Amino acid sequence: MKRIKLICALVLFFAVKCFAQQTSVWGDLGNGAFRNPVLSSDYSDPDVIRVGSDYYGIASTFCFSPGMIIIHSRDLVNWEIIGHVVDDISFLNPELKWNQMKGYYNGIWAGSLRFHNGMFYCHFTTPRGGWFVATTNDIRGKWNVQAMKDRNDNELRGKGWDDTCPLWDDDGQAYIIASNFGHYWFPHLYKMSSNGTKLEDGMIDPSCDRKKNIEIIGGYITKPNRTAEASKLYKWNGMYYFYFSEVRTIHGNQVRVPVMLRSKNMYGPYEEKLLIHSQGKDVDLEPNQGAIVDTPDGKWYFVTQHGTGNFDGRMMSVLPVTWVDGWPMIGKDIDNDGVGEMVWEMEKPVNNEQAKESIQTTDFFSSSQLSPQWEWNHQPRAEKWSLTERKGHLRLYAYSQLEKGSFFTTGNIISQRYIRYGKCEIIIKMDIRNIEDGQEAGLTHFNGGRDYSCLGVKNDNGQKQLCWSKKQSQDKDVTFIKGNTLSHNIRYIWLKTVINFSGEAIFSWSFNGKSYHTFGGKFQLAWGNYRGSRIGVYTYNNRVEKGFVDVDFFSYKTLTR
Repeated sequence: MKRIKLICALVLFFAVKCFAQQTSVWGDLGNGAFRNPVLSSDYSDPDVIRVGSDYYGIASTFCFSPGMIIIHSRDLVNWEIIGHVVDDISFLNPELKWNQMKGYYNGIWAGSLRFHNGMFYCHFTTPRGGWFVATTNDIRGKWNVQAMKDRNDNELRGKGWDDTCPLWDDDGQAYIIASNFGHYWFPHLYKMSSNGTKLEDGMIDPSCDRKKNIEIIGGYITKPNRTAEASKLYKWNGMYYFYFSEVRTIHGNQVRVPVMLRSKNMYGPYEEKLLIHSQGKDVDLEPNQGAIVDTPDGKWYFVTQHGTGNFDGRMMSVLPVTWVDGWPMIGKDIDNDGVGEMVWEMEKPVNNEQAKESIQTTDFFSSSQLSPQWEWNHQPRAEKWSLTERKGHLRLYAYSQLEKGSFFTTGNIISQRYIRYGKCEIIIKMDIRNIEDGQEAGLTHFNGGRDYSCLGVKNDNGQKQLCWSKKQSQDKDVTFIKGNTLSHNIRYIWLKTVINFSGEAIFSWSFNGKSYHTFGGKFQLAWGNYRGSRIGVYTYNNRVEKGFVDVDFFSYKTLTR
């Protein structure tokens, strides 16, 4: 018997290892198959729905604005960015504005996306700002954003709630579930108004301190477990399904895993089932929070983040779902115990030859509106950037950092997500003629408030110089290197960074866009405050609010996959 158990364990070990390869080859393989992740980038806390033959998804954005990114696909594998839900994130919480910048572990967390009676709904929270709902009848257009209210019409602004999701039942009654991560970190279920904006059986406890936690009287706790979160509500074939994730010990590892409750009644009693095992951070990277969605021809899939973030963030994968005895099993049941494991490569969910969407990266700034891949570091000063003052250029005006010498308090940083390839190259062409005394501008890698590196041009007492800086979270001080003084007749400079699959970045510069010279040291992209690495352009001036830089283009291309 011991020999049989040992053989089974070895078979499982090698089977898991065979499926446990995160490589630089990912997404659509061009042969009718795909390889996970489908997005090797920071698309965290995803929720996905199908409307007809179109798939729409959202992902959390924390302190970056515009907030709550929206993506679209026709096959669940190839995705494009189509917009954002929140134009001005300071409406959610003034701490997210350029003059406070307290959002690196704040801002927009996980939300839900639903389509009901011709209207799209996005319910979401900010951990210190409150509970919100956004609605639109055009998902590519403008959203109306408002604070959710309790049954007494009090706005649910304050601390303590996350991971919200609604359900409109067959009889017209609406419900919503949310997790309270304060004193009672449990999923709470409430009745909701049909327009999705108000709790019908929940009211704010008048004695609670909203600055510490909003306590809501009423509702129903579906899962009294301290680590249960990431809730989703579904109804299939007359059964109610409550999806959530929680921390469990699986194969000796403390991991966060997907779990499901089900019942014929909204308020139980519930049955419970684990949907997928996790082999741990080093094997499958903990697929957990996500959404279950079907295809027009009746196949089912789970769109998930990998919860243990690396420098590329919490990347997004698509796993098969098999219905067994009325339960959705995620992945492939390698060891025949009724619970799935991670799958890295499989047939595409929809074989749609027209599905050629791809995440936008390169930008020549030829439009009067920003391309949707761009997000600002906190809510920006509207008058400090322009796409129209010089056609075909992004103009960034310099102003002081909130804390002089602290890169993460730089207001004028515009960036997009790093996408992990085998090797990639980013180049910007920048007009530096109007960089004023005290101003610095350039190209940067940074994450959610811990690690950064920059290659830029700094004007110090009328002398323009190249400068390189680096700060890793383990470093006590910032590393700063200055180069030789640049000639006054230099108009343009090209700044480049090349990143390998291990996340090592090396900067270089050029005066003609052809011959490049390495400058500074190696920088290791990193994960910080639940954010993967980003690539952006920055400027600031800590001496005087003066000077600007014009960015001609931002080129982002793959060298190897």
